[in-house]
Amino acid sequence: MRGAHAVMSTIRCGLPILLLASPAAQASQAASTEAIYIEFLWARTPVGALARQQTRQFVLEGGPVHQVCVAANAHDTDVQGLTLAIRDAAGTEVSRSTHADYRGRKQCFPAQLGHDGAPGQWTVDTWLGDGRHASATVRVDRTLDDSPYMRDPAIAYVYGRPNYDADIAPADWVGRVEWQMDVDPQGRVTHVAIVAAEGVGTRLRERAIAAGYISLFPPDAARTQTPLRARRALSFAAE
Repeated sequence: MRGAHAVMSTIRCGLPILLLASPAAQASQAASTEAIYIEFLWARTPVGALARQQTRQFVLEGGPVHQVCVAANAHDTDVQGLTLAIRDAAGTEVSRSTHADYRGRKQCFPAQLGHDGAPGQWTVDTWLGDGRHASATVRVDRTLDDSPYMRDPAIAYVYGRPNYDADIAPADWVGRVEWQMDVDPQGRVTHVAIVAAEGVGTRLRERAIAAGYISLFPPDAARTQTPLRARRALSFAAE
């Protein structure tokens, strides 16, 4: 999304509590500044999916095959391959892999976490053959029950994000879309409704609804009588 800036926010009880740059905008910025963008996904995104499961949490047991996504350029170029290394919370390297065919465009790889790493904030390092390096951190615990993120049932540990729509021209990425999610006692989203859509947001409605349904929240028995109602918003503006 060259020429546009995206902001994602989470709303609980009508108050904004989190502000993030969207992965799509960051990936575009990465291409223009020659930085490397790293994204963590709870599970592999199916081909053609309208949204993906961005996560701040991995688990060593009982979870899906988590993904580490790397974007260095907007288009395929000769970046001379990629090396990907993962270190646990104690600083011990648990895996290292080389991808000689990596060409710079966003690509996702299975997160090789092993089984015995120290829980806490893990570090993912990436190196390109052309000399660029970047790192990012993600929370890793043995199980979800061990995670501190499970202590606040009103905040998702996996937030669905609309996938970029390449059919929309860069100049048209101006506007916003906001959606509301009803969450059941198990932490699953049972209903998604669009709250507001303006500009490009009117073309992202279906993707925003898909993003809502794949979000995951900690369980909470208190929702048996009244489901949690959470909101998520994505806005775009010209740079």
